[in-house]
Amino acid sequence: MPHSSKSPAKCALCGAEEPRPGTFPTVVGVGRVCLTDGMGVVRCDACGVEVKRVTSAVLQGRVLCLADYLREVEKYRPHVLKSYDEDDLPAVEILTRAYNDAPKGYTLLAVRRGRNSTHVWEAEYEKSEVFQMRCS
Repeated sequence: MPHSSKSPAKCALCGAEEPRPGTFPTVVGVGRVCLTDGMGVVRCDACGVEVKRVTSAVLQGRVLCLADYLREVEKYRPHVLKSYDEDDLPAVEILTRAYNDAPKGYTLLAVRRGRNSTHVWEAEYEKSEVFQMRCS
């Protein structure tokens, strides 16, 4: 939660002004909020758990707890890397698993040795929509 600010901010919910710059915490998707509003309880739209507003985030109009927020943000990452250890699986099995275990909505781009490694393999995936746009 970044707190730094050069001039006093106003609470995004009630409009109260900061007593001194940098005292209101920032809530992702909401903005700077006073501690009274920040300590208010909100319900996560994904899992239904009640959390304090300062430990929540708003993404695309939905109030989310931080765990669900991180899961949702992960869905929008254009590239994903998964690592496989050759000490645990043979190379042929790694290739098969990298293809079969692709994250939903992603296309396998490459399976290669990990950087500076003699036994770790990396599988690189790209969001399918991005891959199709690049290849069209």
